[in-house]
Amino acid sequence: MEHKQLELFQQAVTACNVGCHIIFKDSSNLSQTDKGLRLRLYEDYNYQPLQFFLEQYVTAGSIVRYEDSFGMYYTLVHIPAAYLYDYESSHFVIGPYLENQLETVQIRKIMEQRRIPDSLFSDIRLVYSSTPVLHNMESFEALIVNLARGLFHVEYQVSHLPDKNEIFMEHSPLILKLRKEPQISISTIEERYEVENKMLEAVSKGDDRRAHEFYQKFQTYQLRPRTDNALQNKRHGVIILNTLFRKSAESGGVHPLYIDDLSGKFAVLINEARTERELEHLSTDMLHKYCLLVQNHSMTGYSQVIKEVISYIDFHYAEDLNLTFFAEMFSLSKNYLSGLFKKESGMTLTDYIHQVRIRRAITMINSSSLPITTVAASCGYNDMNYFIRLFKRTYGMSPKQYQKSILHPE
Repeated sequence: MEHKQLELFQQAVTACNVGCHIIFKDSSNLSQTDKGLRLRLYEDYNYQPLQFFLEQYVTAGSIVRYEDSFGMYYTLVHIPAAYLYDYESSHFVIGPYLENQLETVQIRKIMEQRRIPDSLFSDIRLVYSSTPVLHNMESFEALIVNLARGLFHVEYQVSHLPDKNEIFMEHSPLILKLRKEPQISISTIEERYEVENKMLEAVSKGDDRRAHEFYQKFQTYQLRPRTDNALQNKRHGVIILNTLFRKSAESGGVHPLYIDDLSGKFAVLINEARTERELEHLSTDMLHKYCLLVQNHSMTGYSQVIKEVISYIDFHYAEDLNLTFFAEMFSLSKNYLSGLFKKESGMTLTDYIHQVRIRRAITMINSSSLPITTVAASCGYNDMNYFIRLFKRTYGMSPKQYQKSILHPE
């Protein structure tokens, strides 16, 4: 029930026609705060100063109303951990919104201060015209405070920034570099596809960091809704992402059986999700898991015979496998196959077999309470002492010690 409190809070805020979202612990959705304005305006914009600002000023029991250098307002609320999922931080961002619609002279003054060329005036003006206006911000603030106090049982204190010390949560315009052709007010189809392709290319290479960078940019594009149901629209978007990531992993050289297993699990989770928050988390989790899948199972650059050897080991790890077995299977000499496998994979065939088996063993221990003897036999080890020795060499403790640490953590 506690998780429902924040969802009720979100619904009340969005009913006022103002956007809002919770910041993730990994900061992957920081660009949503300004709807990607700075990300599309500047090259490689870094939202980290915002993260520092939130950590320093939006602390327990605080609500901060902040005006940024574009004259836009945000209300920043600290949410107690009891009302959050484990992937969410305590920082809830409401905005952007305006007190009054800005006149031409005001927009031009802001552009001059931010060193934005006059050629972008039409685009910047459209940004302001599409930002909600709250003519009575004090009433809106009172609504937020009373809702937060009632739902989260915290006696919130309100502050307004920047104060006389001129605290800003963004870079100085002196150190920012404008894009050559920034798409601000409206994102072209070509630009969206370019960012999408770069994101998918990063996934196909297992580059988690770059994939998340492009995902942040991808989030800023407004797609045409399919229905009037926001939750269903979000679900459609995540289903599409699952399909795109699936194809990226395939182009990254991952065996279809691995891809099908992961995409199938996410398909179930997407269907079971009941809130936009859950679906938002699934999107970032999918991105991370597909990158890991490519990192761990890509066979790009391997010769056909080594691909077949690896695929066989991955799906028949419990069988009696060794160099002689595969040399006979492919009618190759043991020396040739051994040298080729080491050259392409960076490890011996025997080491790879053990790696797959031990990795499977740790998965079984993490997801079940099976006896260690059963785990060992299921992974192709009939000699328990040998299995324990290999496991300890890999994880620094015996299988029994590891299982105990999982079942009875201190």
